[in-house]
Amino acid sequence: MLRFTVITLFPEMFASFLDASLLGKARAAGLIEVDFIDPRDHTTDKHRSVDDTPYGGGPGMVMKAQPLLAAIGQVADAHRILMAPVGAPLVQRRVAELAELEHIVLICGRYEGIDERVIEVAVDEIVSLGDYVVSGGEAPAMALIDAVSRLVPGVLGDAASAEDESFSAGLLEYPQYTRPAEIAGRAVPEVLLSGNHKKIAAWRRARSLERTRERRPDLFTVSALEDGDRDLDPVADRFGADRCYAILLHHPVLDRHGTVVTSSVTNLDIHDIARSATTYGLAGYLPVTPVAAQREKIVGMAETWRQIAAAEATDNRYEALAVIDVAADLDAALALIEKRCGQRVHAIATSAKPHRSLPLIGHADLRRELLSGGDDRYALVFGTGWGIADAGLSRCERLLGPILGSHRNAHDFNHLSVRSAVCATLDRLFGAPFASTA
Repeated sequence: MLRFTVITLFPEMFASFLDASLLGKARAAGLIEVDFIDPRDHTTDKHRSVDDTPYGGGPGMVMKAQPLLAAIGQVADAHRILMAPVGAPLVQRRVAELAELEHIVLICGRYEGIDERVIEVAVDEIVSLGDYVVSGGEAPAMALIDAVSRLVPGVLGDAASAEDESFSAGLLEYPQYTRPAEIAGRAVPEVLLSGNHKKIAAWRRARSLERTRERRPDLFTVSALEDGDRDLDPVADRFGADRCYAILLHHPVLDRHGTVVTSSVTNLDIHDIARSATTYGLAGYLPVTPVAAQREKIVGMAETWRQIAAAEATDNRYEALAVIDVAADLDAALALIEKRCGQRVHAIATSAKPHRSLPLIGHADLRRELLSGGDDRYALVFGTGWGIADAGLSRCERLLGPILGSHRNAHDFNHLSVRSAVCATLDRLFGAPFASTA
C-alpha cells in the first residue's frame, strides 16, 4: 500500500477527487491511503495565523514556518515533497520512481509561497507541474496523487495500459481508434484492421515518433530511441536538416576594428565545414566571396579533394565535397538555393553578439520550427573575420542566438573559430537522439 499525507489549508478540496473513479476504487481496496494535516491545527495564537507579511516588503503574504514545520513533524519516515512552480517539472520517469515509495508527504503552498527555511529544514524535493502558477499546491498535489497511484500494482485493471501511455517510453502515445471503422468520412488506418501484430506495432511506433516530433520536439531530442526506429519511415530521420543550407560569408564581414573587409578563403574552412554539413545532413554548403580568384580556388580545392577521394576510394570524403557550391555574394547564394528548391529561402544570420536590428531566435526554438514538419527552406549564414557586416545582416530575417561558453566573461571572450561555431550550431539544431544515453 502507498500512503499519501497531504499538508494543506483546504483538505475539503480533495473529497470528490478521491472518492471518484480509479482512486475511489483503489482506496476502497486498500491499495492507496490518503490522509490530511491542516497547518492551522498547529498554530500557537488565538487567530490560528498561518501567514504573515514578507521580510523586505513586497506584495502578498508568506506562509509561516512554525505551523508548517509542526505539521510536517507529525509524519516520520516519509519522502517530503513541496508542490511549487519553482520545482523540477514532474515527468513520467519520476512518477514511476515515486510509485516505489511507501509514504509520500505532499506540502501544498499558498499565497506568495512558504518561508524558505521550511524548504531548507523539512523538504526533500520540490515538484512543479509546469511553467505556470495556480492558486495553491492542492491541484498539483491531486495531479501527482493520480499519476503516481496509476502505477501502484492493482490500481489499473490492465498493467499494460500504463506501459503504453504517453511518456512511459519517453514519447507521446500513438493515436487510438475504436468502433465504428468509419465516421465523418474518416476511416481507421487499414493496418490496424490487418491482424498483423508486427505491422501494427511498427505503425504505432512510427506514429508515436511522428507525434512526438511534431508536438513535443523537446521530448524527441532526449528520448532514448531505439536503433530500429531509423527504418520505420522517414519520420525518425527527418530533423529538418535536409531543408537547410549553410552559407559562409567572406564579404561583407568586419575586421577587428569594425571595418568592412573581404576575408581570405582558407582550406580548412571549406573542407571542414563541408564535412560538418554532410554529417548533419544539410542540403548544401555555399562559401561566398566576391573575388573570382578565390571562387576558383574553392572549386579547385574541391576538385583536388574529389580526385584524392576517388584515388583512395574514400566515398565519405567525396560525399562531403559534393555539397559545396560557390557564389559571388549573399544575394547570389540565396538565389541559387531558391532556384534549386523552387521556393523562397528564410535566411538566418549567426553572430557571436546580439544585434538589435534583427529579431532573435534561440537554438531550441529554431530546432522546434525545423522539426515541425513544414516545407520551408532555410539558409544559416555564418560570417568569417569578426562577424557579418550590417549589409549582410540586412538580407537576413532573424538572428540565431550566440553560442556562449562558461568563461566568466563569456560575452566578451567569445572566440570560437567559424568551423567550431558551425559544428556547435549544427549539433544544437540537428543532433540526432539515437546515441546511447548511458
